[in-house]
Amino acid sequence: MRRGILATREQLSSLRERVSRKPFDQIHDALQHRCELILETAPIDESKWRLHQQQGVPAAAMQAARTTQGRIMDLLVSHHVDPNPAYRDRAAEELRNLVNWTVWSDPTHKDLSVDLCTAEAAVAVVVGLDWLWEDLPETDRLRAVQALRHRAVEAYQQAVRDKAWWYDCYHSWNAVVNSGCGLAALALSEEEPAAQKAYRTARDGLQKFFNALGREGGWDEGVAYWGYAMRYVLLLAEASARVLDDQSLYHTRGMDATGLFPVYFTPNGHAAGFGPERAEPLFGTFYLLGRHFGLPETTRWLDTYGFHRDAAAAGWASAGLGLLFRPVDADVRTKCDLLTTKVFHEIGWAALADHWPTPGLYAAVRAGDLSAHSSAHNMNAVQLQVNGELILCDSGNGHIVPADAEDLDEPARARSHNTLIVAGRDHQLDARGAIVEAQGGKNYRWVACDSGGACGENVSFVRHVVMLVEPAAQKGRAVVVVDEIVNGVPETVELFWHTRGRVLLDAASRAGVIEGRNGPTYFGLASTVKTSLRTGGEESNGRQILAMTGGVADRAQFVSVFARAPVTKLQVKPTASGLRISFGGSSLEFKDSRRRLQVQNVKL
Repeated sequence: MRRGILATREQLSSLRERVSRKPFDQIHDALQHRCELILETAPIDESKWRLHQQQGVPAAAMQAARTTQGRIMDLLVSHHVDPNPAYRDRAAEELRNLVNWTVWSDPTHKDLSVDLCTAEAAVAVVVGLDWLWEDLPETDRLRAVQALRHRAVEAYQQAVRDKAWWYDCYHSWNAVVNSGCGLAALALSEEEPAAQKAYRTARDGLQKFFNALGREGGWDEGVAYWGYAMRYVLLLAEASARVLDDQSLYHTRGMDATGLFPVYFTPNGHAAGFGPERAEPLFGTFYLLGRHFGLPETTRWLDTYGFHRDAAAAGWASAGLGLLFRPVDADVRTKCDLLTTKVFHEIGWAALADHWPTPGLYAAVRAGDLSAHSSAHNMNAVQLQVNGELILCDSGNGHIVPADAEDLDEPARARSHNTLIVAGRDHQLDARGAIVEAQGGKNYRWVACDSGGACGENVSFVRHVVMLVEPAAQKGRAVVVVDEIVNGVPETVELFWHTRGRVLLDAASRAGVIEGRNGPTYFGLASTVKTSLRTGGEESNGRQILAMTGGVADRAQFVSVFARAPVTKLQVKPTASGLRISFGGSSLEFKDSRRRLQVQNVKL
């Protein structure tokens, strides 16, 4: 088997020279806390995850393989930095247990002989065997190599011949399975021609993932699944660079830019993008992106948010790989080069911030392709973070039905998101929206999103998101959302805002406050047509809804203002040239173009 897949044992031992320096000292502290917790927790074996499976725990085998991998990596990095036989012996025990599993695929995926679990297990055995080689008896080494050969490499090749669906898809399954099994094949490829062939097959299969990644590096499954996919791609890329001197995975289109994607959509270390999972991909593996592409923003993001959370005995390795992969002399500058109006055109996402790296006011917007994997009925959805707290929150793929919609036969799933629907119709999953305008100035940030027919064949829905910013301090004052609806027939429009805060609405002034953990966010609602407002709770997760409903016969604009100060005297007036919005001493003027409104003037 090839050695030094991710690092040699000597390189691991040399990490002890770093741990007295910042921020390596904090990463090392996090690693030690986790390893001590692992020792206090029982090892994982097949009987344990089988029991969890019987108890209804989803993907129990995959979760067990992932945790085993994370324990092996972190325990062995820590042992080489500060020798501790207890860490070494526990890692060897976890490795032996994994090798002795009867299957490396999760029973949840009944039609698959190779799946995510296979990839997780394969990487665990490759790295564990490499870093424990001299400490294991020959019989253990032979069993581990045999397990890699039969359960990862040969099983992978057979699955590809059987046309397993994950090989030809583009999403995270493609990246994880091809990269994880490809790493196992690479480890055995020096002496086994079949493994060489499997490695080439895995590299070919990854092309579909990279075709979807695109040059901007955005990922339409969201930052959590981006993290899952990219973690395995990077492990294979680093291994290929080390043992084959092959840098081509790092040089693939989009890899140089993708390290900024999670930074833009986890403001202040909290996920604020769109996707089925609400998790921040703060894993030490991603230091490789900062190291290879000179991205100080990615390195600073991991330094700041990656290693200050409670330790857990489950899950992937982070601190150990952080010690290994963080650039030693990274220039983490005080100045931040992130854009305050950033658009990922290829996936139709945008991020607006008053300033970086710790925005006080932040908005994320999602248009894009609703037929993309893991997409929801959330065209033109918005999330809003104020003072580090997510005030307007998207529900991911959750189908949360407002209480007053329970009597509907099939309530539109779009009601669960911060968007609008027309005539009760759900958003069309074949719709492809786009960010059609993006501008930034000293006192504003603006994007406009076209829904691409998501609300119906004859309905045009363009959403403008404008952030008002104090020019001197670059402090966000308010976010104004202007929804343009053009419809050929009279139909009802329903607009929804979801929050975890407490909503207090003054019906007379059509304004109020959302009481959050970090303070109040004030709001005001208005429109160019007659509307009604309501608030309500959701039965499943305690969120509250703020909703506006009105009828549109031809054209109308709906305006929602979310601000740091009370929203007073909100007025929306059509003008000869377009639309004027004013409140609390601020004003926005839009001019009417042939297709949509255009921001013309912003005054604070």
